[in-house]
Amino acid sequence: MPMSLKPVFAVGSALIFTTLLIQPITTNACTTFASVGAANANNGLIIAKNRDSTQGFEQLAVRKQAGKNTYLGLFFNTDDQQPYPLISAGINEYGLSVVQNESVAITSAQQAVDAPHGSAVIFNVLEGYSSVADVLADQQALFGNGYANFLIIGDQTEAILVEIGPEENAYQILRASDNNNRVYHTNHYVLQSMRSYNKVFYPDSEDRFATIKKLMTGASAQLTAEGNYYQWINSAQNGQYNSMFRNMTVASWIAEIPQNGTPELLVRLTSPNVKYQQYSIQLTPEFWNHPPTTIQPFTPSFAGLQGEPVNSQQRYTYSATEL
Repeated sequence: MPMSLKPVFAVGSALIFTTLLIQPITTNACTTFASVGAANANNGLIIAKNRDSTQGFEQLAVRKQAGKNTYLGLFFNTDDQQPYPLISAGINEYGLSVVQNESVAITSAQQAVDAPHGSAVIFNVLEGYSSVADVLADQQALFGNGYANFLIIGDQTEAILVEIGPEENAYQILRASDNNNRVYHTNHYVLQSMRSYNKVFYPDSEDRFATIKKLMTGASAQLTAEGNYYQWINSAQNGQYNSMFRNMTVASWIAEIPQNGTPELLVRLTSPNVKYQQYSIQLTPEFWNHPPTTIQPFTPSFAGLQGEPVNSQQRYTYSATEL
């Protein structure tokens, strides 16, 4: 969908690796990627996120409210265990999926995505929309608020990358169908008209972006959740700070919505005093019609084992065969 209002920017045609400005510390942020259609062996959508944080409580839960779409989300709270007011990934009953990254390269820290405004757009998409086409039709209302954010939104036929700048009406959208049916992101602006918002340089963001770009564009065959995605989301080849799976990765999320068959969600998460637990969920009509009150991890779980405190290196240890 073309954009005519300024400074709303035109849709991009390719993801471009960019060099930023100053070099400070490593960022506590995330990696997201998605592929759709002919890129995938299932000809539908595969969408993934590694959530990175040195603090915070995680919860996998279903929300069902009258007059709104039912959805399953990865909720979190940076301060306490209850409630969980923020969200970093979700999928609704129509298969519309969202994953999100923090835009740490800006200088306006008060407008970071972990604020309630950043989660609000995810809630709005999951609760009120059933397709990427519907989201694109309302793009100005959804993305023009000036709260910096990075989103990947997908359904069975299309995925989009949305970069939102820290100014009203500043955003750019890239469709996967214009980028070899793939989109991917880390934590700095990469689309042409948005790169001027990069003010702070985080080497790990560029390293992770270069890694996922190379993996997605260099795959020799159609992509699969159980093959490519599971391997990539566990990739620790670049060390504890610059890898896709890092010493601060607290959750991994992979949703697969095939052209034919049952959508499936695989999640691995940890919270303070809880070691990694795994969830595998078949998103059947029965699941959406009668969602569980609580979602239990599948065995083997880590129930009864002593957890590790936030920032503990041991908290983030894992077996490469988990996923």
